[in-house]
Amino acid sequence: MTPHHSPTLRSLVVTVAMSLSLAALSACTDGSKADTTPAKNSGVRNSGQQTTEEQAAANEAVKKQIEEENRPLAVTFKNPGIGIPSEYLNARDPMVPFLFYNAKRSWDEGADDLGESVQDPIKTRSDNPEFYRLALERISTQDTFKKRELTEKLHALTMAEADKVKNKSLVQFTSDEWVKLPLSSYDFVKKGFSIDSCLLSDKLAYSEEEERNPALLAKAEKIRCYVNPGPNNYYLGFAGGSSIFFEVADEALAKKVESMRDSIRITIYGYVKEIQREKLGGNLGEQRYVLIAPQRVDVVDAETQSTILTKSL
Repeated sequence: MTPHHSPTLRSLVVTVAMSLSLAALSACTDGSKADTTPAKNSGVRNSGQQTTEEQAAANEAVKKQIEEENRPLAVTFKNPGIGIPSEYLNARDPMVPFLFYNAKRSWDEGADDLGESVQDPIKTRSDNPEFYRLALERISTQDTFKKRELTEKLHALTMAEADKVKNKSLVQFTSDEWVKLPLSSYDFVKKGFSIDSCLLSDKLAYSEEEERNPALLAKAEKIRCYVNPGPNNYYLGFAGGSSIFFEVADEALAKKVESMRDSIRITIYGYVKEIQREKLGGNLGEQRYVLIAPQRVDVVDAETQSTILTKSL
């Protein structure tokens, strides 16, 4: 399961804004240098100053428009509180993020939209054979009437299955050799360990300073990434993961954990905090996201299954 990085629009915004700024600069400096010194006591701004301010306002308006056109559809949920272990669904089951998305989104997505979103159902073959069969037949057929029939059946099955998790929100996520959540080296200043993974990053984009400065970029926190356990276009991520830190002041315990960093597993207990559908240029995009907010995080010895560290959030 390869982490997926969500595209950011910061570079696009900056590029457009810079282009507009350069155009304004060219207009203001065409020919000879403009006299930007206002007449004494005139009480009137000179045209060069006015043009620059107007262009800056226009640039800001364009940036805001781009941000709004690319702001995802989103719905958020409150923390339902800690549940008992049996209430937590396995977030890495292929159908779980897919069903949570369709159960909890607050906007309509028709049968055709849903059908087109499932172009690679292979991961669902064992968990829901009927879903896999319908999705695969829909992709394979060239008969438009049969495709319509399969699309409607796939949609009906999805919504029926999604209804089963509509009133649920608790999930657990455990790392393994395919999806690793490694501990960082011991931090002697903060006295503890963090989780060194883009999956638990809350950083959505690099700053302009970081993008311009390779040294800053190398030290910057990783941008959030996602995993895709089931149907393509449905991604699972975390919100609030950057705050996870295991305080270990006891040096003996710290040494023990440090020596075991290569043989530990991380289990995260949390809840569905947010559902998103991407927008690109004002239009709905293909990618859907389910964001999990951690409630408790355990560091577990993979060999003995004993819990070494625990962090509640």
